[in-house]
Amino acid sequence: MSMRAVGAVLVFLVVAAAGCAGKGVKIEEVAPGQYHPADGTAVRAMIDVVASLAKKSPASYSADFNVDGSTGAKKYRLLGSAQFNRDGRLLHVAFKDFIFKSTVSMFFQEGNVIRVYYPVEKKMFVDDARTFDLANYGGTSLDYGMIYDIATGTFPLIKGYRVKEGLASNSGNSSMLILENSSYNETISFKDGVPDKILLINRKTGEKFEVHLKKIVTRGDSVFFSNIMVISGGSGLRLEINFNRVDLNTPVKVKTIKDVAIPGSVKVYTM
Repeated sequence: MSMRAVGAVLVFLVVAAAGCAGKGVKIEEVAPGQYHPADGTAVRAMIDVVASLAKKSPASYSADFNVDGSTGAKKYRLLGSAQFNRDGRLLHVAFKDFIFKSTVSMFFQEGNVIRVYYPVEKKMFVDDARTFDLANYGGTSLDYGMIYDIATGTFPLIKGYRVKEGLASNSGNSSMLILENSSYNETISFKDGVPDKILLINRKTGEKFEVHLKKIVTRGDSVFFSNIMVISGGSGLRLEINFNRVDLNTPVKVKTIKDVAIPGSVKVYTM
């Protein structure tokens, strides 16, 4: 797995999932006969739940995290830290080797400017959040807005969606809301009325990503998912991210590129 592919996820997570070559895995599909069309009231209730969660994203946060991943028989672990401030769209994520604690990569966002820095490789990539494409980092095309939402504690919804359909399970304890736009289908699964899984399908390539959202941290009216699992159907990679020492809605100093001593020998690439 290339360090370049690792470095560009929580943004970062999906890049790694898409950029690691491995044996594909089958993402679980809905078995026929388990669900039936939901009525309008049930569909509206599901929409209201995800809309409410999206509004409860934190204004700022700081956290540490660890990443456990596998591609087939190959396993790896990373440590990291993240800071975010919605005012100014400031985001910083640093990844460290689990054994040696050395910095593997750093991700910075300041407004629409994105920088991905690899200290060991002495490379930095400068990109634009409005045109950021994971395919340029060894992955597959995926809407950056979705990844940004996951990384900043916002419930991820595809842009400009329309509701395709709602489904209710015959057992009565789960349901699904299926959204679509011109590029993606997004299926949000609910258990006991709470969303717990997202299936995202690229309509052009057929690539599938599954995101499991668990362990909600709350502070006041804000929520943050502190356990996330990402599965890439094409690459066969699974990533589990556990956040700890999560601090929501308190003053946060988000590290920017100006706070890092960048050697003059680092090569800068504009994407």
